[in-house]
Amino acid sequence: MKKISEVLLISIILICFLFAFFWKAATLRGLFITPDIDTQDTICINYAYKNFLSESLRFNKSFLWTPYIFNGYPIHSEGQGGFCYPLNLLFFRFLPTFIAFNYSIIFTFFIAGFFTFLYARILNLSKTTSLFSAITFMFSGFFILHVKHLNMIQAACWIPLLFLLIELFLRTNNMMYSILIGVIFAFQILTGFPQIAYYSFLSILLYIFSGIFRKKKIITLILAFFIISLVGAGLSAIQWLPTYELVKLGIRESGVSNDFLTTWSYRFKDLITFFKPFYYGNIVDATYPFYNKNIIFWENSFYFGLLPFIFILIALIFEFKKNQQLKIFLIFILIFFTIALHNELFLTNILKNILPGFKYFRIHQRILFIAIFLISIFSGFGFEFVKNKIPQKFQKAFIIFIPLAFLDLFRFGINQNPTYDPKKWLSFPESAKILQMDRSIYRIDTFSDYIQDLLYRQNKGWSNNTDSYYYFQNFLTPNSNMLYHISMVSGHIALQTNRVSKFEDIYRHKIAVIAPKNDFSFIEFSTREAILFGIQNGKYIISAYPIKSESLKLRIDKILKDFSYSIYENTKFVPRVVIVPKAEIFKDETKILDYIQSGKFNPFKTVILEEETNFGSDTINIREVKIKKYENSEVVINTKSSSDGYLVLNDTYYPGWKCFVDEKEEKIFKANYLFRAVFLSKGQHVVKFMFKPKSFEYGKIATFITTIIILTFGLTIVKKKNILRRK
Repeated sequence: MKKISEVLLISIILICFLFAFFWKAATLRGLFITPDIDTQDTICINYAYKNFLSESLRFNKSFLWTPYIFNGYPIHSEGQGGFCYPLNLLFFRFLPTFIAFNYSIIFTFFIAGFFTFLYARILNLSKTTSLFSAITFMFSGFFILHVKHLNMIQAACWIPLLFLLIELFLRTNNMMYSILIGVIFAFQILTGFPQIAYYSFLSILLYIFSGIFRKKKIITLILAFFIISLVGAGLSAIQWLPTYELVKLGIRESGVSNDFLTTWSYRFKDLITFFKPFYYGNIVDATYPFYNKNIIFWENSFYFGLLPFIFILIALIFEFKKNQQLKIFLIFILIFFTIALHNELFLTNILKNILPGFKYFRIHQRILFIAIFLISIFSGFGFEFVKNKIPQKFQKAFIIFIPLAFLDLFRFGINQNPTYDPKKWLSFPESAKILQMDRSIYRIDTFSDYIQDLLYRQNKGWSNNTDSYYYFQNFLTPNSNMLYHISMVSGHIALQTNRVSKFEDIYRHKIAVIAPKNDFSFIEFSTREAILFGIQNGKYIISAYPIKSESLKLRIDKILKDFSYSIYENTKFVPRVVIVPKAEIFKDETKILDYIQSGKFNPFKTVILEEETNFGSDTINIREVKIKKYENSEVVINTKSSSDGYLVLNDTYYPGWKCFVDEKEEKIFKANYLFRAVFLSKGQHVVKFMFKPKSFEYGKIATFITTIIILTFGLTIVKKKNILRRK
């Protein structure tokens, strides 16, 4: 009963601190928006993805595929949405999206603090000390500055519970704890930020095998680690198997280049931000040097307050020699800082070769979130030492250090994540309303490069004014278009297939945007670009700049508060679905792209295929198509044609799509480099495309079986304990 009261009390205290820090979001008077110097990850990735999940769950639609970005994209496979993360399924199924979004962020902070408190308690630190450590970790720079990366902090918040369970395993040798560790590790994978899960896996490896220093049997440790890995992989297979399939098709299959890997790498000089977080400037008021290859504010700032440093020094002086746990923590911390500083220490190539998985990620200073957690516990030992040295009658007054630590972090972080009136922000922008007046099926593109940078500089960040960022929504920056159910040829994602990436490079690389310093410039959009845009079902372009083009017609020209935007219509537009009589065969990708750009290709008469076929005819006098159903993972089309031909669906070709013509499965051809085609004999047909990827089905089965095994094992243990109690 006493322990339950303690848990309830600490929960209430942590909730009070969270409400004080995030009162507008907590009371639903504001939606987290956190503007940016480039793409708004808060809205364009996390909110857009979570809204897509919410709509899919509430309307019983598939969340495996979205038609709204990159001509159709396997959004679940990319992973950042965390669509199978249990807490996301709970929050976004039963709450309105913006409420679920706000509270999922706040609850993530709560998880980080609550389990830090419990971990400190099992290390025999007092309630006051444990609360101090919890506040230090949960409001540290890592969490505050990554609110915009919800999936990242959703993964990171579980590290205290992982350490708690590992500690309990090392004390008891109870393999049930290794199963629970595997469950929490699976949670981290399911959140959709594999880099954090990767670092957690390294920390699990280190902590489990630190049991050697406790004279644990090596076979016991190996068995525990095997169970953790098996349970974690099995439970999360529903996510990582589709992701693995996408990675194998994509530009990150063999890892990233050294240039990419070392961009924004952590430097020794960045360590000063542990003491002076705004040493290089503050992104809130635009004093921070943005677009610097060497530094990026939210990735390099891990400020956790000044008070903990004092207590860390005390712990090092008075507790370190006699406390084996602190020695192990220090080794871990040094390892994590070594990985973070890999570029400065000339270890990049070595780590790429000896540390599996290292080459797939950049910004490796993110691993320091685990170091910050350990530092918060480390400082707790110093805090406890001082508290126990002062007279008993003054010990209660020692609690004053907790609000002082909170106020320090409050001062640092309060302006980093502004909120905005949710009703206003979530209303459809004017540009979206204009586009939706066209009821046909089409895609758009948007050219607003540098505009947000201008807003950032003109407004001096976002500390004084966020209205301009509200009006900026009219540009429908990639992924934000998902909120308004408007499809786009581009997107803002982490994983892309080689083909889509190459096609986008060809489409965009000649579009000349002159970077403005204090004024707006122009875009040159040739007939070539218009054709490439058109075959992607591209009809409208929203632009912040005047466009010089013979193939685009100006439809709308609007002046807003701080800038203007225009909407252009593409005269080279190709409908989402067409029927063509014949095919041309090219087996070389380069030749396909050359032919598409040559001006000879007519997408209304010919489809480009990559394998021999005897189907088709010279002409089709009658060809009718009508889309009867167009949903995330299902498209139904009624067709009528006077001759044999090919139905071309200008949606991305990707493994897992199946086609049924009059309920009989037919082969899907790769068409026009990116899209799908199916042969149709003359006459009337009902054509159905369905997305049923084997990777997801196999993953779902593996997750289900693992869940059943764990539940069966758990129930068996509970029954045995009940029998023993009765005896």
